[in-house]
Amino acid sequence: MAGDVMEVPGDLEFIEVFGSAPEPTEHDPDVWRVETSIGDADDSVALSFDIGARSVRLTRESMGECEIEIYREQVDRILLYSRGGERGIVLEVNVPGFACELRVVVFPRFRLVNPMLYVGR
Repeated sequence: MAGDVMEVPGDLEFIEVFGSAPEPTEHDPDVWRVETSIGDADDSVALSFDIGARSVRLTRESMGECEIEIYREQVDRILLYSRGGERGIVLEVNVPGFACELRVVVFPRFRLVNPMLYVGR
């Protein structure tokens, strides 16, 4: 069951996956943002989140142009992982009757996986 506040990893986990810790955004101190370079020096992935609102925005940019922009609401938790030479993000989302997550591999190569599996009532 979803809580009132999204679970978020600590700074050390963000540093391990992104190379830096999230910081409050200039326009809204409730929204935190972290970014990392991927692949070529001109490519990046950014994760922005509002813990209280349980919302997340993920973007991928290449040469200054946004190629992917994904929003998720009602996020239960953000998980970060680093194993087997791969680093990434998992967003767990509460949708009644479904197991939903958004998996983003940020290293060694960008990959996006978005399963939404029916689990019944």
